[in-house]
Order: sequence, then C-alpha cells, then structure tokens
Amino acid sequence: MKVAIIGAGVLGRITALELIAQHHKVTLLEAKSFDHPRGAAVISAGMIAPATESLGASPQAREMAFHSEARWPHILALLTELDPDHQPVYFNQSGALAVAFPDEMRCLFELRHQLECTYPNNKEEYETCYNHEVTDLEPDLIRFETALYLKTESNICNRQFIESSTRTLRKQATIIDYWPLQGSGDELSEQYDWVIDCRGPGAAKSASYAEQSDNHLRTVRSEAFRVKAPKVHFTRPLHVIQPRFHIYVVPKPNNIYVIGATDSHNLKVKTVTVQSSLESLSTLNSIHQGFAEAEIMEAFSANRACYEDNRPQITQHENIITANGLSRQGWLLGPAIAEQLIERLH
Repeated sequence: MKVAIIGAGVLGRITALELIAQHHKVTLLEAKSFDHPRGAAVISAGMIAPATESLGASPQAREMAFHSEARWPHILALLTELDPDHQPVYFNQSGALAVAFPDEMRCLFELRHQLECTYPNNKEEYETCYNHEVTDLEPDLIRFETALYLKTESNICNRQFIESSTRTLRKQATIIDYWPLQGSGDELSEQYDWVIDCRGPGAAKSASYAEQSDNHLRTVRSEAFRVKAPKVHFTRPLHVIQPRFHIYVVPKPNNIYVIGATDSHNLKVKTVTVQSSLESLSTLNSIHQGFAEAEIMEAFSANRACYEDNRPQITQHENIITANGLSRQGWLLGPAIAEQLIERLH
C-alpha cells in the first residue's frame, strides 16, 4: 500500500517505522525541517510514565498506557535494525522517583493516596522509600528522606530517537519537508491508499478532520531546559511534586538533564519567560548542589495539541485517518496509537 503520513513528530515517525517493517511504501510530509525539527518531540523530556500519567483515567486508558510502554523495546529494536548506522537508542526501564521538599510533603502524600486508590491491589507500581532506601536507589539524592519509587516508568533519549529515525526514514521512506498543508488532506486522498494525519498542533491551525464539533482541538505551551551537570549522577527521572506545578528532571547520556514543568496555557508568549526560568532553575538548584555549576545548553518552548476532554482521538473520513490530542503523552501513548492506526489499514 501507498501511505502518506502528515507530521513527523513522535507518532508520525513510529507509525512510519511500523509500516516500513510491513513493506508498505511510506511518504512522510512535514511542514518544517525534517532533519532538524524543533517541535515538542525534540524539547520533551522523553519520560514514559504509565502509572502516574494514568491517574484518574479509565481502566481502558490505563491498560493502553501500560501496553504502549511495553511496546517500546520492540520499536527500538526495529529502529536499530533499520538504521543505516545501527546505533542503539538510550532507553532506561529502571523506574523513577517522586520527591517533595520538607514543607511540601503533603503533595507527595497526596500523590501516594492517588496511587493507592488507582492501584489498590497492585504494589508493583510504586513503593514508599525512606532514608537509606532513597540513597540506595539514587546515591546523589541526599537532600530527600522520603520518596515514592515509581517502578514502571521508563526514560528514552528523545534526541537519539530523532537522529536515528531521521537517518532511517531518509533511506526507507519518501520525505517531503517544508510542505505547507492547509486543510483536511483531501488533496492527498486520491494519490495514496491511505492518509494518516498526525500533525499535532499544526492541525489546530487549519480546518482539518482533527477538529470535532463537540471536542475542539487546542494547543498548550510547554517549556524545557537542557543542562549539562558533570557533578550530578542521577540515573532515574525525578518528579519534584509541588503545590502549583511539578518539575521533571530527566537524565540523558553524558550527564545531560532535561528539566520541564507541567504545561502552561499562556499562548501569548512564544519563548521561555523569566518567571518560568527562575521557578524551574531554583527548584533544580535545591535538588542537588552540583546543579549550581551546570551549563545551560538550551532553553526552549513548543506547543502541544490536546482536546478539551484531554483524551487522544482517532477519527476517520473515508481513507483519511486522523490521530491527535496526545499533548505531552506522545512518548507514552505513541506506540499504542500507532498500532491502532495500522490496524485500521487492514
């Protein structure tokens, strides 16, 4: 089959790889640079957190999240095989830790209560750790006496995935970048057997089939920092639980860390603000003194797409299939959504 995929974010790339493995002819269309993307896939922390991201979700949504996380080893093995350089992508499945500062411990206990209510008979998802149990997991986490060990979380190096998938898809697919699609994609429906539209926030700017009359697509803004801290040696992602927003500190190879916060709805500001910088970096400095000497490599922002009900949606109009609304769960839900998309083609 000939399949056109609109959008070269996380979902578009995973779907393209899976279709190529099934010997379909794939054309990937991207509105900006394919080789040097600057969207949410690049700035994100690459956390894959099925337990915490599924809090408050339906049992079906939780099942999808855990199923999706379990598919990552298959996808990365496929990518390494197809990559012309056969370079592996960093992927750590050793869990994550949630912590809180002493005067904000109630926030951590509230998170534990939510986990207890969601997983009442399953302690395999999390464990409360105290004192040496915390430093046994992360020796550098000496400023925190209590932590929640989130056992099922994973961490992927998103930059390595983008680099490897760029090499692979340049060789295995037809790439058309700087392709300014405006509209629903109907003009592609006669050229291809199937059109898969996963433009993310780009779909919110045009009258695409992603827009639904009863569930509007909107964008939210995310910010992140990338720092190099040779004196810090965390191996797992950290969730710093705070009353107003949470900070994420996610380790990457070579003592690089990505620091992000929960989404901001201030769409009028297009770049990182002084306020957000102070909040994130002051929190970072309080976690470990080694961060005070860290080199700030990048500070960036990007928009993500979500529906009003905050659930991803797959819709179909003839041979055009639209998948959108993953917001900051692209790395978590991408494999499961790609699997569902491909099932519709058969």
